[in-house]
Parts: sequence; structure tokens; C-alpha cells
Amino acid sequence: MSEHFTRVEIAFYPEHLNNWLRFGAPDESHDLDRRRSLALFRPGQAFGYVRWRANEYGTQDWRFTIVQTADPSRFLSRIEGVTPGGEVLLLVTGNTKVKRALLQIDVLETDGFDPAEVSPAYYRHVHNRITTGRPVRIYSSAQHEAHLTAQQVSS
Repeated sequence: MSEHFTRVEIAFYPEHLNNWLRFGAPDESHDLDRRRSLALFRPGQAFGYVRWRANEYGTQDWRFTIVQTADPSRFLSRIEGVTPGGEVLLLVTGNTKVKRALLQIDVLETDGFDPAEVSPAYYRHVHNRITTGRPVRIYSSAQHEAHLTAQQVSS
């Protein structure tokens, strides 16, 4: 495994723990055992990561994070389950906010967008709107085209 990959822990223990990718295509994946695996992403990719944990009393922690991977030499935010870390574009916790954020990903897919290719600025907007309890603006084709053009210019 290369040190330049961002490693994401995937795990599933029924009724206790479920850490999974909502979107994003890892460059590599490695099964550790029948319940755990690692997804590896090269710098510059985006992915949605869901972490859910429960005990006998119900859900204890539920969070959804959209992460942009970056070179390890850059300043990175530490994210549980993500090594060495990444740039956090969206982070919500709790039942209501996570469901709202996941619904926004569903809307993007329904509108024909690959969530891994959506503008980071849009995810920051979604984060701010969900955090403040305000409506989220739709992601437009024009906004997406501007993002793709800016990516091509910076390459």
C-alpha cells in the first residue's frame, strides 16, 4: 500500500457498526477479513463516508463526511477512519442532518451528476445550509460546467 493513498476503513458488524462509502470510486480496495476492508484513494478525489455506531440502547453516533483527498504534505483535517486525513467539504452528525445530507446526494444522482465530481464549493454550501437549518439550493448544470472548466484550467 502506497503512503500517498488516503486509506478509508470500511466495516460492518450488524446492529453495532456500519462504516461505508456512500460515493466515490477507490483506486484500490483490500479485504482485511469478512467484515472489514480498506478503500484507497489517490490525492484529488472526493468521497462520501458514513459512520454509524449503536449499542443496546440504539444509535449512539451517526455522521456523514464528504472528504477531498490531498497529498499528505498538505495541511489535512483528521477524520476518524480516514488516514492520513483530508479536506472536509461537509460534515454532519445526528439522524436528521445525516438524512438531509444523504437526500442531497440522492438528488444530485437523480439529476445526473456523479457526486464525486461535484464542485467542492457546493458541498460547503450544503454543509452550511444543513447546519443552519436552511433550504439547500439545487446544483445546476451551469455550476457544474464552471467547476469542470476551472479544473481543466488548473491542470
